[in-house]
Amino acid sequence: MFKFSWRNLIGSPEEFSLEQRIFHGFCLITTLVLLICFPSNFLIGLDIFGYVLLLVLSFILALYYFSRYRRQSKILLQVYIGFMYTILIIGYSLNCGIDGPMILVFGITFLILASIIKEKNLLFWMFFHLCVALLLLYLEFQYPDLIFVKYEKKAYRFFDTALTLAVLLLTIYLTIKYLKQNYLQQLKLSSKKNEELLQANATKNKLFSIISHDLRSPFNALIGLSQILKENGKELTEVEKEEFVDAIYETSKNTFFLLQNLLEWSLSQTNEIQFKPENINLHECVRNSLLMPLEVAKAKDITINTTIDESYFITADKNMFETIIRNIVSNAIKFTHSKGLISISAFAVNQGVTIEIKDNGIGMSEGTLSTLFTQNGTLPQQHAINERGLGLGLLLCKDFIERHDGKIWAESVLGQGTTFFLFIKKSKA
Repeated sequence: MFKFSWRNLIGSPEEFSLEQRIFHGFCLITTLVLLICFPSNFLIGLDIFGYVLLLVLSFILALYYFSRYRRQSKILLQVYIGFMYTILIIGYSLNCGIDGPMILVFGITFLILASIIKEKNLLFWMFFHLCVALLLLYLEFQYPDLIFVKYEKKAYRFFDTALTLAVLLLTIYLTIKYLKQNYLQQLKLSSKKNEELLQANATKNKLFSIISHDLRSPFNALIGLSQILKENGKELTEVEKEEFVDAIYETSKNTFFLLQNLLEWSLSQTNEIQFKPENINLHECVRNSLLMPLEVAKAKDITINTTIDESYFITADKNMFETIIRNIVSNAIKFTHSKGLISISAFAVNQGVTIEIKDNGIGMSEGTLSTLFTQNGTLPQQHAINERGLGLGLLLCKDFIERHDGKIWAESVLGQGTTFFLFIKKSKA
């Protein structure tokens, strides 16, 4: 709760730079310190300095307001520095000079100043700060009458010094704690970005590996097969020509699906695919998804039966959901023998609909089944694509269904077939 409130007070990283948020933080810390200090000055007879501190408090709050809520931090930072030195000089004269605590305040004000200015200007401001303090000490030594206010009682001096020391320690504590929190937050953010960069780099390497191997290999096959047809077409029998054409067709089809999945996955990882959910009819969506797979199924003499209630409406991104259905059905066709059967059905459950895509193909072992959806946002291993040809497509399906707050899972028996399940929320309309 406090962290959330403090974040609101200083501003979020999306709205303000680190220096601006630190400036807001120190304005609030200074306000707290002044609220403690200015009443005590009236108690020990330093009424003039008490009014000065009250004026400073009002000014700091004004600076904070215009910086945090009017977004004028750059100009106000310069105003804050100029005002701070003015108060230090006036305060030194009105708060008993070297006998008072203002010389101690010079140390903490430089700590605050060093935290909000740029590093390249730090050395200059350190020497400037020191020169101002030494100049005031020199002037008091040469001209003691420049100190307008002195303590009425000796006890007041000890009380004021003790209170100032306590306040300075509190200020240092809050400042160090605040700076450490900012440092840890920046460190955590940097670590997260480094992890994302490492993951992105690993993904890029894997992506290039797939492009160079899985796309180059089939194209080499296509070139080789077509070259044979071109150079030796007259010498081949009709049966041999048909075999070459079938091989070219299968290679082209598989390469197309791989390229399509690769492109869609790459776009999804770079957020180029926008998620736009809408109310869609499930029966119509599945029917549109099957336009391409049906042609492939006919070529293998595989039957696809669809049993979905036309009254079912879901909330989904139409393009994403059609990609999910198309990928799963295409995989079912790939691993189902000729004259096989694929059935698609749906039934209502809780606040959603579960779609069931079942085939009587070759099935999967328990080991293979347990690793289908375990890539966690990274590209599947090379052997998963080469040996089974479905790693990238299922990764895409998992990514897309999770964007819908849905679920995907599978059940399979080796040699008997596989069933994929998709859960997605119903439309509220």
